[in-house]
Amino acid sequence: MTNHDWLSDLHPLFAAQESWLDGSYNKLVTAQLVCPTDSSFSIACGAGLLVEHVRQFKFAPPIIQRLGQVADQKGRSIFQESFLNHLQRLRLRTQVNAAPEGTLLFPGETMLTIQAPELQVRLLESAIRLLIWESTHWATLAAAKQWKKGVFSEEETPHAPNFPFNKNGWKMRATYIGGGLSDDWEPSDELKLSVEWPGFTKIENSLGQPLSQIRRLYKGEHPLGDVWLTAAQDEQASVSHTHIQFLDEKSGETISVQMSRFQNLLQPLLVKGHPALSSPSLDYLRQRTWKQLEAFHNLNLGGYLQGWFLE
Repeated sequence: MTNHDWLSDLHPLFAAQESWLDGSYNKLVTAQLVCPTDSSFSIACGAGLLVEHVRQFKFAPPIIQRLGQVADQKGRSIFQESFLNHLQRLRLRTQVNAAPEGTLLFPGETMLTIQAPELQVRLLESAIRLLIWESTHWATLAAAKQWKKGVFSEEETPHAPNFPFNKNGWKMRATYIGGGLSDDWEPSDELKLSVEWPGFTKIENSLGQPLSQIRRLYKGEHPLGDVWLTAAQDEQASVSHTHIQFLDEKSGETISVQMSRFQNLLQPLLVKGHPALSSPSLDYLRQRTWKQLEAFHNLNLGGYLQGWFLE
C-alpha cells in the first residue's frame, strides 16, 4: 500500500484558485467541524495525522510543474501561472484547535476549529476530511462496539499496528485508537462512511459569535457537563471559580453547576501553520479512549448537560 496521492483530488485546488481569482484568498475565515448527530457519542481521532501532513505540506517545484500540466479539453492549462506562483511561495498561517485523540464528544459538538486565510482553509479542507473526519468515524465505530458489549477497559494493551499513510492505514490506526481488534480493520478497496462529509459549519450563540472553547466540568473524576464559550468568554472567564452557570442547549433552561475542576477540550494543533502537538503513542491514545468510555458509561448520555456559558 503506497502513500496517499494528495493531487489525486484537485477539487481543493480548484476552490483555492477561485478565491485567488475573486480576490477573497486573503480574507480571514473562522470555521468549525462538528460531530455527526446520528450517534450518541464520537471519539475524536486523526489530529496526529493532520500534524504529519502539515509537516510535509509544501508545493515544491515538481508539484507545481505537475499542476501546470493539468489541461482542459482544449489543451489549456487549468491553473493560472499567477496562482501557481502564489502556491510555490505559500506559507501556512493557519490556527487549528482540536479535541485530543481519544476524547469522547457529543452529537453536534465542535471537534475542530480553524482560522486562516480563505485560500488556506480551502486547501486544507480535503486533508481535514480524510484525516480528522474519517478517522473519527472509524474510531467511533470501534468504540461503539465495545460500548454495546459493555466493555470499558482491557487488561493488556495490544501492540499498535504499523500503518501506511493512506486510507487503509488511517482506518487501521483509528480502529486501534477506538479500542478495536485486529480483525476490525481489514483493508478494503472502498472505505465507505455511514456519515457524509458535512463541510465546515459554525456553532453560534444568540449574538452570532462562534464557539471557541469547550470546558468539560468535573466533580472529581465524574463528568458534569460541557460548557461552550466564545473567544471573548474564553479569555475573560475566570479559571478559579468552582461555580458556573450556562444555558442548557436541550432544555433552554439556565443550569447552575458546582464543580471541582474543568478541562479545556479544544487544544492547539497548529499555531501560525506550525505543528503545536507532541503526538502521544498510539497505545496511550487507545488508553485515553478506554478512560473516556469508563467515565461516561454510567451516565445518561442523552441527558448530559451542554450549553453556552452565561456571564
